[in-house]
This record gives sequence, C-alpha cells and structure tokens, in this order.
Amino acid sequence: MRTYLVIVLVCLVALCLSNPVKPNKYRRNMIRGRPVHGNGMKQLPKKDYSTVTRPSTAGTFTQKLDHIGDATGTFSQRYWYNNQWYQPGGPAFLMLGGEGPEDPYWVESGNLEWTTMAQKAGAWVFDLEHRFYGETQPTPDMSTDNLKFLSSVQAIEDAAFFIQGMIQKFPQLASAKWVSFGGSYSGNLAAWLRVKHPELVSYAVGSSGPVYAEVDFPEYLEVVQNSISSTDAGCAASVTSGFNQVAQLVQTAAGRASVKSTFNICQDLDINNANLMAGFWETVYSPYMEIVQYSGDNAGSFENALTIKNAICRFHNDNSSSVLQRMKKMNDYFDEMFGYFGCMDIDYNDMIQWMQDTSYGEAADARAWVWQTCTEFGYYQSTSSPTSGPWFGGVNNLPCSYYVQQCADIYGSAYTADYVAQAVAVTNAYYGGRDNMNSSYIILPNGSFDPWHALGKLASSDPTIVPVVIQGTSHCADMYGPGPNDSADLTAGRAKISSTLLGWLGVSQH
Repeated sequence: MRTYLVIVLVCLVALCLSNPVKPNKYRRNMIRGRPVHGNGMKQLPKKDYSTVTRPSTAGTFTQKLDHIGDATGTFSQRYWYNNQWYQPGGPAFLMLGGEGPEDPYWVESGNLEWTTMAQKAGAWVFDLEHRFYGETQPTPDMSTDNLKFLSSVQAIEDAAFFIQGMIQKFPQLASAKWVSFGGSYSGNLAAWLRVKHPELVSYAVGSSGPVYAEVDFPEYLEVVQNSISSTDAGCAASVTSGFNQVAQLVQTAAGRASVKSTFNICQDLDINNANLMAGFWETVYSPYMEIVQYSGDNAGSFENALTIKNAICRFHNDNSSSVLQRMKKMNDYFDEMFGYFGCMDIDYNDMIQWMQDTSYGEAADARAWVWQTCTEFGYYQSTSSPTSGPWFGGVNNLPCSYYVQQCADIYGSAYTADYVAQAVAVTNAYYGGRDNMNSSYIILPNGSFDPWHALGKLASSDPTIVPVVIQGTSHCADMYGPGPNDSADLTAGRAKISSTLLGWLGVSQH
C-alpha cells in the first residue's frame, strides 16, 4: 500500500512539473476599474435553499444576436424574476446586468434598496444578465469578430426586446410602468435605456454610472488620493511617502530587489522595460484603488475589513514600521483577504496572451470588459494628473498609452489610439454624455469617495434629471441594504432616491 502511495505521489509531482500552474495574471488586479469579481454584488450572504423553495424563478430568453446590423441568429439570455411583492397594477422593476455574472440574490433579497422600493410599490422584479458575461454566451467563442456583437447599444436593445417579451409572457404587465435599475456600467445602461426607449421605460435609477466616456481618466486616481486624504491626513502622507519612496528605489538594482520582495513580484524589475514597469505600478496601485472604490459598502468584507480606515490607514498609521513595511503589510493583508497566494506576475506578454484567450474561460469577463473600453468608453486610469501623478510616485508611472496599446495587442492592429479616441467620441455623441442627456425621470446616485463619480452627472437644472451626490460613500453604496455603520448622508441619499422614484410612481409614502 505504501509503495502504491509513493508511486501516486511521484506521478502527481511529475504531472505538476510537466504542467506548471502559472499564476493568474490578474488574480487581484483591478482591470480598467473592474475588480476580478466584477462590479456587481460582492461577497453577500446567500440563503440556503436546499430545504425551502426559492422565491425567484430562473429562465432563459431567446434574444436576437444583432439588433443594429443584418446578422441573423439568436442566443439564450439568462434572467430571473420574483413576483412575490407584485400587486395588480404595480410597476415592473428591471435590474440590468453589467460586466460580470448575475445572481438571483438580486431579486431574492428583500433588504436591498431596490427591492425595498419594490415592496412599497408592489413591483414585479426582473434581473437580466448582460450578453457575453456570466453564462450568457451569444457566440461559440470570444474571437474579435464575435466581440463585435458586444456593445452597450446591443445591450440596451436586448433590454428593450426583453421587456417586450415579458409583456407578452405576462399579460398582467401590459400596462405596467417599467423602471430600469443598474450600478456602475449597468448604471449607465439603466439611464441610457430610458434615454433611448422612453416608450418602454418610464423611469430609471442609474447608480454610480460613469455616463461620460473618456480615454485618459486621470481623475480616477485624483479621487483615490482625495478620499484617503479626507479620511485621514496623516495616513495619506504615509501613502504618498511610500509610493514616492518606491519610485526612488526602483532607480537602483538594490532598490529594485527590495521592492520586488516587498510586493512579492514574480519578475525582476527592469526600468528599461516600459510595459513591465507600468504593469508593476498597476499592481501596486490596485489594492488602494479597490479599497477606496468600495470602502464602506455593505457588501461582505468591504463593510468593515476592507475600508480606507481598516485596510489602508490601520497599516499606514503604524509608526513602529518603516513606510515600506507599512506598504508591505497593507499589501499582504489585502492578498490574504481575497486568498491570493504566490507572486504577482507583471509580465506584459503573459498578460496579453492571457487576454487573447477566445474561449469562455478564466479571462472571459476581463476580455469582454477590456473590449468595451477599447471600442466604447476608454476609462483608462492613468497617473497623468499633475496632482495625483506626483502623489502616486510620478506622472509617467502609469500612462494612458499603456492601456491603449493593449487594445491593438489583444484584439488586432485595427484598434489604434485613433480608433479608441473616435469610438469614445461616438459614445458621448450617441448618449449625450453628462451634459446633453436628452431625457427625463432619471435618478443618478453617486458617492463622493467613488473614483467613478468623476465621470458621473452630478448636477442638473432639470427637475426630472435628479443627481444624488452622497458624501463620503463609495461605488454603488446606495444599492445595498442599510447597515449599522451607515452615515447620515448615505441614509439621507437612499431616502431621496426612494421618495423621488415612489413619488413619480404615485406611491403613497405615509
């Protein structure tokens, strides 16, 4: 028996050596502002339905492959619905999926902000997964030719066609007022669905939606800087001191070795390799970006453990450690919270090869989202700002060109800087950006700590376009249920969203 076990172990070791597991290039990195888990619901508790009936119904909808061209074909689009709160004559609430898989928790939890409003309004709730994300796979693979069917325009038309289909499926909704909801990119979609299809959608709530597209997006890191600084000035001084110390260390061989060890980087740093160094800075910035983006959201670890105070300043205010040690401890803590092990791969060619995988595999959601940034939005979080660039160690550390180059390297030589710039201009012209949103009855919540709010619509002279800027809150914070740590501003923000929408729906709020 022992001999048999030894043989098995030897075979397993040989198999591992012949097929080494390469580290996931993006196992923790934010990808164009999108965490590896997506921008949707994160780490929320899930009820055990093994002994009780789920309150939601899952379905697939036969969707058109192409709404705007002459390609034929259909695909199955995932959706869920819950009608337990529906009252005859009530509205239909539609949550639009974004750049990741959807989950029935969206329609099952009665504690989320939108389901709380659904209960008050007697609404029927739906959740629709976005094409090319999750398990909604419209084409056999994700080749560049097939990704041409992935766009916000197609997604909006998917939603419009879905609404028409649900009205046919459920005749009791024939005269219902439809309300679109979404957060982050799907917050854009919620607003734009109302803009483009007012005949179908009466009202919209688009949370944390960066409705203005921008190729170079240095404001992102400006907000990260400002959010840390307004939380704790001493902590912020330590953070910027750390980044600038790293910038100095990478100028020498000994310093580069120290930095490699501090951040557990796989490759040796080479200051003559621009893409490698940009990948390094992207990796170093990523935990700070993600923590600030979601700090204090009532979603799993981000409610308490992964906040600016508890995940950044707790380490940066440790005066018993050197600045570099503070950065290491914070970096290690972030990795431990997400179960990341092993070194961080910053090799540019490895990353490109990973992103070139056209299967619906590990890189699928990242490949889809980066495609949308290259062909519609930009959103490239650079250090080109004269304020945040030096704060993060140098204005040239993470240039916009690093991101734009990847468009051509991943999808083909046609996706040049000029192509990206023109695509972003077309997006703003088509939807109106934040200044020419030719519509009405849209609520646009944003948190002041959320880096994405810099591209949102924050003011309006039209009483039916209602921005709700919530001080001290982060990305999509208004969408989650209330928690014990909620600020007065967040509570008031949710109340304004609810009173505005329910008022439009004619729902009594007494």
